[in-house]
Amino acid sequence: MKIVDKIAEKAAEKNPFYSFEYFPPKTSQGLSNLYDRIGRMQSLSPTFVTCTWGAGGSTFEKTTELSAVAQTVHGLETCMHLTCTNMDRGKVDDALAEAKRAGIQNILALRGDPPRGQEYWTQVDDTFVHAIDLVRYIRQQYGDYFCIGVAGYPEGHMDSTETDSSVEIQYLKEKIDAGADFVLTQLFYDVDGFLAWEKQWNFVSHHPGIMPIQSFNGFRRITKLAKIRVPTTVAESLEPIKNDDQKVKDYGVTLAADTIQRLLDAGITGFHICTLNLEKSVRLILERVGFVNPATTRRQQQHHQIINEPVHKDGRRDSVDGTLNPVIWNPTDDHLGRSESWDDFPNGRWGDARSPAFGDLDGYGASLKVKPWKALELWGRPKNVEDISQLFVKFIQGTIPLLPWSEGAPLPETEAIQARLVTCNQRGFLTVGSQPAVDGKPSTDPLVGWGPKGGYVYQKAFIELFVGPNEVVALVEKLRTSSPWITFLAASRDGDVVTNLTGDVLEEQNKIAELKKICGKKQDKVKKDAVASPSSSSSSSSTTTEEAPACETFSNKLEDELVEDSNAVTWGVFPGKEIIQPTVIEKVSFLAWRDEAFEIWREWEHLYPKGSESRKLLHQIGHDYWLFNIVNNDFRDPDGLWDIVA
Repeated sequence: MKIVDKIAEKAAEKNPFYSFEYFPPKTSQGLSNLYDRIGRMQSLSPTFVTCTWGAGGSTFEKTTELSAVAQTVHGLETCMHLTCTNMDRGKVDDALAEAKRAGIQNILALRGDPPRGQEYWTQVDDTFVHAIDLVRYIRQQYGDYFCIGVAGYPEGHMDSTETDSSVEIQYLKEKIDAGADFVLTQLFYDVDGFLAWEKQWNFVSHHPGIMPIQSFNGFRRITKLAKIRVPTTVAESLEPIKNDDQKVKDYGVTLAADTIQRLLDAGITGFHICTLNLEKSVRLILERVGFVNPATTRRQQQHHQIINEPVHKDGRRDSVDGTLNPVIWNPTDDHLGRSESWDDFPNGRWGDARSPAFGDLDGYGASLKVKPWKALELWGRPKNVEDISQLFVKFIQGTIPLLPWSEGAPLPETEAIQARLVTCNQRGFLTVGSQPAVDGKPSTDPLVGWGPKGGYVYQKAFIELFVGPNEVVALVEKLRTSSPWITFLAASRDGDVVTNLTGDVLEEQNKIAELKKICGKKQDKVKKDAVASPSSSSSSSSTTTEEAPACETFSNKLEDELVEDSNAVTWGVFPGKEIIQPTVIEKVSFLAWRDEAFEIWREWEHLYPKGSESRKLLHQIGHDYWLFNIVNNDFRDPDGLWDIVA
């Protein structure tokens, strides 16, 4: 059924309505659990749901599968997002055919974003430059089979320099004239600004985008990335509670409910809720504004069979090294407590890889976070590895505000390990994530505290860094033999994986021997190349040609084989609560992040013209370096990790 027909039914009944947006998680277990969550949230009776699309078709299979399951298994009217930027016509045709095959009649036609940071980017197919081109193409190919939605931007598109709202409204009108049937707007927090914009046009069904604040960092990132205005009242309300995850989430529910109520009072009756694949906040918002009855919803959810939901064990230690039990996978009958909120505090890629919310919380994926001109201003035109190392040092010291892998300046806790991080980067170990060890600091501590007052927080020291191919073997051997408290994961761009998490010493020794042999052959070749080409970089970390990877694959593993080991590296103890573990490192989440981390090298590389020194250098590093994640599991030892790597 077409969305516009369902909306017409609601209008005839004079009832408000709402829809939900979901995104495809990065892991197969996350996707599987999202299906369960969608089934439970079906009891909230959304008029339709939408499923997002990754830039350039990067989530083609997962988005089409998610859309088909929502439509055919759960019986939800589903609208599949489809972007045309960086998509050739064949991929667009395949996506539309898959949607029709699944009985989906609704498409949200978007331009999408070119690979962010690419100053020299050109579209893949001249057919698709703007969303209006996709709208016209769908109408040409399928007539009126599809109901087509488009995006509206109350505060202007993030890539636009236009300040006159009438220009954006004209673009919107042109998309409607080309065949679009309805509009879903971008999220906003300035209600007055939205209402002023909405009064300037009213020529098609339109529904404001509502994104509940789920975490302070996530809110800060998405508002900065999409250039969303933050009213002073919202900023002032968040500032004193930004380190208390539960209070931030509670405020997010209140703010979203108040926003919907104000829009209702203004005569708007349809709302599109960006769920971020989370459940509890959405239910509470709908209950708060009276859209659903709490008692009825609870009864309906209790009838939904929950299987394979994760639960925490009690806080007992069950291993000789004293680490806390990780999140494990057990059935539970606590349908309305744990099953809807077990992953209520996603922490980006550090959350539980089995969570439906694990993945791109802002939908932008690998990106440089800044415009090309700003990136060039910040990072210049590096010519060698020493230039790159110096950029990382400047970031740690606070003289540049961000790196391609960061969302902003280092967190305050970095002060405790700043000198160690500087040393790491000066020796060519490029650090992209770290935290100091913490042994029972108050939750109100200004540097490392988090959560409600009256608690204590703990951290294991960890570091994540890129390592040059000449250093990989030596570092792996050192990590494996230095201390039983050290665990690590290492991966190349091409799929090579080395870890000491298996517990099989013989297997690890065999891996190291194979790694040494493979990288040794590569180093011999590099030495010969260096003799033949004296002008090449003198750095020991920058070693190979643009075309050749550092090592051949010798330890590729499937995701299902890598999900069993979880390592809680941050946890808190609070009065009357279970032990909370917001930061978990797992093999499967590390590998998902590995793909994005290396993709960011490519994004940075494409700032520069083909053939330039900077582009060649960044291409070489992105292909030859390895990504390491190293944890010192003795949280009482503040120096053990740094003595090894710095």
